[in-house]
Amino acid sequence: MAEIERRMAEIDEQTARLLQLRIEQELLFINKYMNDDWTVRYGPFAGMKYAPITSGSLLSPKVIGSYESSIHQWITDAINHNYQTIINVGSGEGYYAVGFSLKSQNSNVFAYDRDKDARENVATLANLNGTADRVHIRALCTKDELKREITKGTLIFCDIDGGEFDLFRPDVIPELLQADLIIETHDYGSPGVTEALVQRFLPSHRVDISYHCAKYASDFPVLEAIPNRERAFLVEEARPLNQNWMRLLANRPGAIKPDPNHWWSCGGEQNGSM
Repeated sequence: MAEIERRMAEIDEQTARLLQLRIEQELLFINKYMNDDWTVRYGPFAGMKYAPITSGSLLSPKVIGSYESSIHQWITDAINHNYQTIINVGSGEGYYAVGFSLKSQNSNVFAYDRDKDARENVATLANLNGTADRVHIRALCTKDELKREITKGTLIFCDIDGGEFDLFRPDVIPELLQADLIIETHDYGSPGVTEALVQRFLPSHRVDISYHCAKYASDFPVLEAIPNRERAFLVEEARPLNQNWMRLLANRPGAIKPDPNHWWSCGGEQNGSM
């Protein structure tokens, strides 16, 4: 066990060094090609003021607006839905927490992250965008926290690197049955987690799954003047091709649920004949 922990620490240290080198290169390119302007260009959070701060993820895709483009339509749908409460579990530096607070102006946003630096970064971005009064910054999101904060008008947006398997338990937190959820799942680190969540929520939610996808420069015109190699660098998100996200939309009152036992009968007594 001690040897495994030592090796994991070495991997984490190496990843941190690579991330730092990557961020330094991003700073140069954003200065060179985007006039050192950290405004988000495209996507559902276009116009959000960003900053050269990160909590473990890349910056240039966020500034371009290409970040997690596979779920842009889900984010736009969520903004248009005007949720009363948005719970961002694993907020990082605040791209989603502050983005939602800026674009969904009637929503109260709860940003959870265990990392102190991440929470400070969320506060910085919220102040920069004038939404600090609606971004409630907290540390660990527990099951009790979810029980307390979920209402009928709640969206949960989650990215916690495999912890979704243990947190999203409708058998333990029945309040989840009335919430909508967007969850980044991590089967490469927690094999089977996507299928497990499908089985837990399929009786009560509509389930959509989207995978990491290719980007097109034509969708992000700021890229057109950038050389191809540097363009590819700027939109890279450092995630495996089988990365996926789930959208779980709670069934509304009056929903007609599937019942394969009754596919051939229109009510009344069944005589067993076809």
